Amino acid sequence: MDAQGQQELRLDPPLFVTCDMEQFRDPNKKRAANDACEELDKLDAQDEISVSSIISALLRPIEPSDDQFKVCDWGINPKQFMPTKQAIIFKEQLFISKLRNTNCKLNENLKIFFERELEQIGRFCLNVEESYDGYVIFSSSKMKKGKGLTECGHQLKGKYDDRFLLICEKRSEFDRIDNTRVEKTLELRNHADLMLTAIRETKINEEVQRFKARIDIKDRDHVFVLDGGIMLLMRHLVCNNFVGDFEYYTMNLYGRVLRCNLVVSKERKEVRIFYRTYKNVVHIFTQQCFNDELQDVAETFMTPEGRIVLHYWRGYNYLLHAACMPPKRKEPVLPKLELMWRQNTQLARKFQELKALNYENATSYLSSNSQLADFMQDYVLNLLRYKPSNVLEFSIMFFQNMAKG
Repeated sequence: MDAQGQQELRLDPPLFVTCDMEQFRDPNKKRAANDACEELDKLDAQDEISVSSIISALLRPIEPSDDQFKVCDWGINPKQFMPTKQAIIFKEQLFISKLRNTNCKLNENLKIFFERELEQIGRFCLNVEESYDGYVIFSSSKMKKGKGLTECGHQLKGKYDDRFLLICEKRSEFDRIDNTRVEKTLELRNHADLMLTAIRETKINEEVQRFKARIDIKDRDHVFVLDGGIMLLMRHLVCNNFVGDFEYYTMNLYGRVLRCNLVVSKERKEVRIFYRTYKNVVHIFTQQCFNDELQDVAETFMTPEGRIVLHYWRGYNYLLHAACMPPKRKEPVLPKLELMWRQNTQLARKFQELKALNYENATSYLSSNSQLADFMQDYVLNLLRYKPSNVLEFSIMFFQNMAKG
């Protein structure tokens, strides 16, 4: 108690406890036969003690228990937590389809695609994996061209850090024009001084052209990403409920640096493809700057979990979509029993014998009952006159009416 009558508050946790060295057991001495869960918590002389284990042992007596943690009111809503890094690490398979005699306009709130509108021509794969310092993106596609005799596609592999800063990325596209194979490659690598090294290569059959340039991104206000980083950014923005504009810089396969913008709409859409309906879909516009003016070049529809539902480019006649066409049911082809009997000599012989026997029995029955000849003649004449599509049903009704008469 001090002079003013206030009690002095002292913290005296049991951090430093007196230690009796004689209590440590002799390593050569046999231990008592105790179970694993009943083993005494004592240190042997030969045990290796690290600094972290010493600090943990000192702090253990003052750590709160699990029951104390349960009753704590943190004042935080768990639903407001930002998604972890694992939220954007997954693989997705998409289908590439060509629009049949129509243009893709998705301005309405509900868009429905039918089987007659789309023709599947290829597949697209996107995979994001975790690395020790960021993310690794893999992407590939392959689709048919024209009448399906030629193919084109792309391969992509990139790496970004936790803040979506480009480390390296390589993208290549291949195409076939007439008898010429064209392959374009763009590779960017970021150095420690924020200087990008870009290598662009164009290969036409055996002729190769290479161009190399260095780009300074120190004074740029926005992040510099390529196609793989753009897909990664879109996942991150959607999973974090981002709404608004996100500007970035990128480079196309021709080596031109572009200023782009992602516009994430607040209102949600509803998209139906074939038999699947996606609700609460996030609508994203991709804009590129042409003559200092942003223009829409692509649209993407994604689920709140960051999966692509639909993606298409303005001015192109094909799109990416998650749902595929329902498999067409194949009608089973059943061979006629008579054909099966003909393949077996024994069954064929038996069939011929029974067929002749039935004919003889029917002929003898009609000859002994001459009054049936008139009825059978009427039946045949009506059958030839009306030509029913279902002969069995017509025959049953004919003889039933005859019995009533």
